[in-house]
Amino acid sequence: MSGADIPADAPADAPADIPVGAPVTGADTVLRLTGELGDGDRSAVGGKAVGLAALLRAGATIPDTWVVPVGAEPAADDLARLAAVAPRWAVRSSATVEDGAALSYAGMFRSELDVPADGLATAIAAVRDSARSGRVAAYRERTASGPVLDVGMAVLLQPFRTPARSGLWLGRGPGRGRLEWVRGSGDALVSGAVTPAWEEWTPEGPAGGSEPEPLTSGGLPVGAACVAVQNALGMPADLEFALLDSGLVWLQFRPMTTVLGESPGPAAEADEKVVHGIAASAGAATARALRLRDIDDPRWEPGAVLLAEQTDPDWVPLMAEAAALVTAEGGMLCHAAIVARELGVPCVTGVGAAALERLAAGGPVAVDGSAGTVAIL
Repeated sequence: MSGADIPADAPADAPADIPVGAPVTGADTVLRLTGELGDGDRSAVGGKAVGLAALLRAGATIPDTWVVPVGAEPAADDLARLAAVAPRWAVRSSATVEDGAALSYAGMFRSELDVPADGLATAIAAVRDSARSGRVAAYRERTASGPVLDVGMAVLLQPFRTPARSGLWLGRGPGRGRLEWVRGSGDALVSGAVTPAWEEWTPEGPAGGSEPEPLTSGGLPVGAACVAVQNALGMPADLEFALLDSGLVWLQFRPMTTVLGESPGPAAEADEKVVHGIAASAGAATARALRLRDIDDPRWEPGAVLLAEQTDPDWVPLMAEAAALVTAEGGMLCHAAIVARELGVPCVTGVGAAALERLAAGGPVAVDGSAGTVAIL
């Protein structure tokens, strides 16, 4: 999600009596995030907050961020004073299980964007309630993570402004990774509602992409900035960013939970029985293809290849039962693709509406998530 826009230094009118930095204690109800937070604070501030603190230590610019720790009940006066910082806010999840080294929980929890300052309490409650959703339960069951009662939810508060561009980076190793981006807010990108622009990066620089020129900020390639942040973090990174009037701002960091496969080469000679898309999750499966309009479609059969225009996290219970997933829209880095990789479900995204219609005849198809192809059998 795209969330905020103010540089990391606190504005002069930030609430003086809201804690700044400092170890988390049970008495803190609204905590100003700084680089002093570490993984030992995960049980109090959640994984997303820990990732943002790591970005600060790496020298990256993040939005001003306040944390409502797990179990804390922010005082109305504290929330009211945040109105002096910004009139509109992003209210984002930071669950204790989120953005870990093994599982990302990408898109599993709710975030609320463009929230008026007087709506913060309601938005905080909505984000907290998302920890008990059916999609989280299905994800935890498939990944053997335990019951949803084990999930603690902290909440992040960030000043909000719609960015000019929003994007994601997933690293493959030193100097290597894939960059995807869209115009405006990142909601459409992470939800898989659109097929994004993309670039591949190697240690030598950009190595192909969908656009004539690399995406830039302040005259410098954003991909090079992603490589620099990844190098500073010391590991392949999953990064989220926004391009604002003030420059490039980093919204999220989490460790890579699965190995991102290499992008296949150019498609082979046209074959009307083979559909080409984006290789989003490795693996192969052959089964009957079923196109669903929504998650409540009674025609669903576990073990089928799930066809959909796009999927959001509410589709996770069906994704967990599917032999494979194929979508008309989306890229390699959207939440559906990340979750498919973690669930071990082959996935091809971005095949286009016309191709999805061809696949929807109801017969068997062979999905190759490594090659990004779907063959009509």
